[in-house]
Amino acid sequence: MRTQEALTAAASNPQLSVFISAVRASGLDRTLNTKHAYTLVVPANSAFSALSAADIKKLHNTGDLSMILKYHVVGTMVTPAQIAKGIKPASVEGKALTFAKKGSVYRVNGATVLCGNIQTANATIYIINKVLLPPS
Repeated sequence: MRTQEALTAAASNPQLSVFISAVRASGLDRTLNTKHAYTLVVPANSAFSALSAADIKKLHNTGDLSMILKYHVVGTMVTPAQIAKGIKPASVEGKALTFAKKGSVYRVNGATVLCGNIQTANATIYIINKVLLPPS
């Protein structure tokens, strides 16, 4: 995965197909595969099934979809050490994400990191168990 761009690498994992399809539908894939030194927080497919009907409806609106997807991107690399310190970097969407570690569990806005610190050619990926929705 280290030699592949972030979205290309993530697309090889069938458990991330819903997020990858959404990114492609929004046109954000071209931007993310050319952007460098960022962090991508990717919800597993199971995270999308936990969304409410109202939240699913937002995913069908192009403007809302783009905003939600950009909320999963941080413009810098985030390391496990920074997560342990509880950093709150701004997402590309503009609102901050809260990274934290409690015991051996890493979290992003309360979502559990299922797998993380995955290095790709242009980004670091953390796979989480929830879809992050930007605060209103």
